[in-house]
Amino acid sequence: MATAIEEAVFNALRGHHNEHTKLPSPRIIKIYIASLKDDFKEERRLLLEIIGPDLQALYDDRQLEIEIVDIHFGTGSDGLTIVDLDPYVLDDHLEEIETCHCVSKSVFLIVLLGSRLGNFLLPTKLDSSIFTAISKLSTDDEVQCLRKWYSTTCPKTNIHQTEDTQHGEGYYWLTTNYRTLDRAEWVTEAQQLRELLERKIDEVLRAAEAKETSAGDGLDGEQFCDNLKRLKTRAIAREIEKGLACSSGRILTLFRHWKNQPENDSTELEEDGHLGSNTGTEVKQLETNLIEALPASNHQTLTVDWAENGIDPELECHDLYLTSFKNKMFEMMKASIDQDLAKDPNGGKGRKKTVQEIFHEHSTHLMYLNEHLSANKYISSKVPERIKQNVQMNFRSGSRHPPYFIHGGHGSGKSTLLSRIYTELTGWFEHTKVHRVIRYASATPRSAYNLELLRVICQQLAIILNIPEGYLPKDASFDPLYINNWFQNLLKHCEDLHNEILFLFIDDLHRLNPLDCDIVAALSWLPISLPWNVFLVVSTTVPIESLRLTPIQKERFKCADYFFDLSLEQNETKIKHWGVVPSCTEAPPDELPTFAQLVNGLFDAMEQQFGVKGFSRLAIYITCSEYGLTETELLELLMPTQDADLVIKSNEGDFNFSTFRTIRNQMKLILREKLMSGKLLIVWRHSICAEITRVRYMTPDITRSIHSELVNLFFPPDGDDSEDMSTEQHSRKSSMQTQQDDNVTQVLNLGPDISYSIRHVEEAWHHLIKSEDTKKLKEIAVCNFDFLLAAVQTVSISYLRCLIEHVRCYILDRDIELVYYTIRKSSDVLTRDPMQLGAQLISWLKSVSAHEGPQALLSVTVQSATAWCDGYTVPLLVPLTGWLPVPLPSQIRCITVPGPGPVRCIEVSPSKQHLILSPKVGDPQLWHIMSNSLVHTFKGHSGPITYMKVLSQYLVTASEDTSVIVWDMKTLAMKLRLREHIAPALCATLALDNKYVISGSDDSSIIVALLETGKLVTKFDHHRGPVSALHMSYPSEVLVSSSHDATVCLWSLENFTLLNCIQMSQPILNMQISCDSTFLLAHCADNGLYLRSLTTGTELHALKGHKSKVSSLLMVLIP
Repeated sequence: MATAIEEAVFNALRGHHNEHTKLPSPRIIKIYIASLKDDFKEERRLLLEIIGPDLQALYDDRQLEIEIVDIHFGTGSDGLTIVDLDPYVLDDHLEEIETCHCVSKSVFLIVLLGSRLGNFLLPTKLDSSIFTAISKLSTDDEVQCLRKWYSTTCPKTNIHQTEDTQHGEGYYWLTTNYRTLDRAEWVTEAQQLRELLERKIDEVLRAAEAKETSAGDGLDGEQFCDNLKRLKTRAIAREIEKGLACSSGRILTLFRHWKNQPENDSTELEEDGHLGSNTGTEVKQLETNLIEALPASNHQTLTVDWAENGIDPELECHDLYLTSFKNKMFEMMKASIDQDLAKDPNGGKGRKKTVQEIFHEHSTHLMYLNEHLSANKYISSKVPERIKQNVQMNFRSGSRHPPYFIHGGHGSGKSTLLSRIYTELTGWFEHTKVHRVIRYASATPRSAYNLELLRVICQQLAIILNIPEGYLPKDASFDPLYINNWFQNLLKHCEDLHNEILFLFIDDLHRLNPLDCDIVAALSWLPISLPWNVFLVVSTTVPIESLRLTPIQKERFKCADYFFDLSLEQNETKIKHWGVVPSCTEAPPDELPTFAQLVNGLFDAMEQQFGVKGFSRLAIYITCSEYGLTETELLELLMPTQDADLVIKSNEGDFNFSTFRTIRNQMKLILREKLMSGKLLIVWRHSICAEITRVRYMTPDITRSIHSELVNLFFPPDGDDSEDMSTEQHSRKSSMQTQQDDNVTQVLNLGPDISYSIRHVEEAWHHLIKSEDTKKLKEIAVCNFDFLLAAVQTVSISYLRCLIEHVRCYILDRDIELVYYTIRKSSDVLTRDPMQLGAQLISWLKSVSAHEGPQALLSVTVQSATAWCDGYTVPLLVPLTGWLPVPLPSQIRCITVPGPGPVRCIEVSPSKQHLILSPKVGDPQLWHIMSNSLVHTFKGHSGPITYMKVLSQYLVTASEDTSVIVWDMKTLAMKLRLREHIAPALCATLALDNKYVISGSDDSSIIVALLETGKLVTKFDHHRGPVSALHMSYPSEVLVSSSHDATVCLWSLENFTLLNCIQMSQPILNMQISCDSTFLLAHCADNGLYLRSLTTGTELHALKGHKSKVSSLLMVLIP
């Protein structure tokens, strides 16, 4: 058996698979609770708040997520279920049961059955014969009521539902007009309609059974009676029926019998009292059916004293019953889960770790492929045939060739086309073994970066080629240069294969994240010339000119025989677009809606049904996620859990279990559920959905806030808030505590219910970056030893390197740089043995930690590494002293600024992540340091900038156009413009907590104005030459000015008087004062630097020796 499993795995990795190939399943146990809303309120609470979390804690070490679905949670306390109010929702509930059956590894349904079956269910459709029979027995007013709510027009209950007149023929459908009514108004109407239909159906049924014929339409009398009985089936009976149809062996049931129950309450009575006995019989029949269908160990019966208001935990007998319920249900669930897990072939743990990792990664992409194939969107295209002819020609002639590029816009069918070629190509060759590898870029962390993508592909190729030295060479190093050479060598190795051919597919190549570690250009690893039996097919939305390719690659990849632009007529590709009537597909292209219009139309429909606030929240959370969020995580964000009796409404921005299932069903066309690292993640099916969401609903502030929420989801904050959190929230959080297989050996408790897991390594750190909380990012992620260890053990050293490199694209920070270069220098060692991470951190960072003190962040990192090494059971070579130099290069980043002329002024932004550059000609520019990208241009001056300074949150610029502008660095907007000078402004500063803006000019004047209004306060005309510098002396709030007239003046800003005047021997070109306002450093026209006492003007030192002109000054206080 084991051999067969391994062979199937290896075949899948080689691309030899079909629809019967068994792929990994999610590590989840999702359980639907079927019960009456009010009858089992306390029992459902126990399942959600106690039993579920206890089971989660029990199976944490087996990487299982326990999710319990209470469909009645958050539907109010008025006794009406959500199905009573909207009968069409029952179909969503039944689909949820089927979903639980499909994804759950064990129990998927728990039935809690008492003495009642609930309210009569309004039929969503009535057979015309039944409607006619009911009408004949009804009064005119009753017929009018029926026709008010039932019509022959089939309502469009699903957004993606197409018109199907044949499906609606012969039926009367319940109209959905009630969704526009007030809740109280519809409750009254529904109760009347429910009583009418229940009474009339019962009358028709009795009459039909007596006559043993139908109502005159030729139907068999027995079938007619069965249809009537079907209409009397309650919602819980339908749920049980659905569960039994799926699998009776994975259903648990608890029967609750009342003791000492009064006779008049023994059955479910309606107001007229005539249905009681029938309902009691139906309950007993349902109980009998369950007992017969389920194994004996899967059902239990408990007896409890009757109480008028149901189960009351305050009663001693009921409290004992609830304790017994909790114990029995826990034991039943545990026994069933253990039994099913025993049948699971150990989840592949017996397989070699490398094979297991590559198989799980490959499986995720195969699931994407299967999804595209099952959608069956392909109609026709000329591209596959053209590629086929070219491939066969190269294969037969043994010619080398470039990759095939497929270029097209959103919704043009690139992915569908790639999937089509993938499946068809096995028929292109006879007597030749075809190996296939496919990747959807950025679908997973291992396919999001060039280094990781190439590393995983190389290891998969090594498995396919069955290289004797193993799947990882002995000299392997997950270094970009080594990986690139390894890939090229593996392709050369393929040339030696006989009657074997290799196809590589990469979809959405443009979505790969470019990093600094990429050699030359991000995509420079793409071969210009491939062996005769190796073919690479890639797709991209971005034109080749915009891809990060080398110039020679761009030239070669544009070859007409290998580049297919789907917008051209010769490459015309037709696919089925959802939302377009099939008959319209032959219409002219100009008359068909664009893909973006289709998505926007669907968004509009979702807003109308679920409210703008509710739909936008869900859309924003999905958009902000990097690789998707689990259902558990989304529910924690969207479902309030403080009060189970609260009515949770989507138009107010919240969802409960029922409305969340409904909206997911409505969004099937644009949502995808992917399996990654054992989790089922909800993501957009098309990237354009995220783009439209950003345009419609998101601002920078909203985006930052949402990422902060997601940070708190994965890393709950400490404090009283976490204590007030409901038990149910804790039960959901427990799903994020599992570890990946046997890899994570060190767990760091960050809070009461959090620990490092694969979700932190793959998803959470992205939100730490985008929430702009650098301190938290460093402390609990990139500078935290346990996080680094989890990343190396659960994924690889190359992924950790990509992760930190990704962080460096956003943040310039010394601690992050030290960790990055430590990992970079340790790549060779950690490739062979990831357990050496602690020793490597100690070796490279011990000297840094010794210098910074025990409380510094990197000191804590080294201490954690040392503690881990001390507790590790296998011997490790750990240095006790640090002798290696600090792993920082002399240059971290080089920014190239396009444009004419040199940079005249430079300042660092308040965030320390941007540089403000002023070219000799042109406007000041804001550049992000680590991404080397232009963020903003400050447009406002009409002349060259003469001076620029960042003070607090403001940027002050002076220009030859005589104006001074103050910019708000938070909004990047102009706050104030001063035009008081008559000559070029040369310097400026802010004073008295940004109360005043002070500027000096070439006309020798100094202007003092109010920052808020720009109103002129005073003007100093003391100097007799251009004012060269202005500085504030703190804390005395004294203004210091220097001029070409060879004087330095000290001014009081209290009464605007001259305090002192220091005479120099030469005109002063620039001037600085020390941080403690003790010293004055002046640069004079003789190129000398003169140090004086600021208070007295006493000369202290004369610094001379510069061979060329001094361009800038800076005084630094060294402690």
